[in-house]
Amino acid sequence: MTRLEQVEKYGLNTRDKKYLIAHLSGEKLTPTQAIHAKCYECMGFYADGKADCGIETCPNYPMMRYNPHRIVKKRNLTDEQRKELSIRFKNIKREVK
Repeated sequence: MTRLEQVEKYGLNTRDKKYLIAHLSGEKLTPTQAIHAKCYECMGFYADGKADCGIETCPNYPMMRYNPHRIVKKRNLTDEQRKELSIRFKNIKREVK
């Protein structure tokens, strides 16, 4: 049984499963998607449920999806930046229609 078949048969359905399948199928992933795919694989396809692995020495641990202390970047925007973004998003929505 190939690794791809194992993932499809035994893996818990999550976004991370899709990322791992995409990787095994030869698709390119973003760095964040690659990290989540690796965590999914390392955790045995989340067979025991979605949980924190607790392996704090892992270089991916700060970004692990179920790490209660994971790093989440928040942007601090000024009021002027918020207005600029609002205008840009409105223009994008108009272009999409």
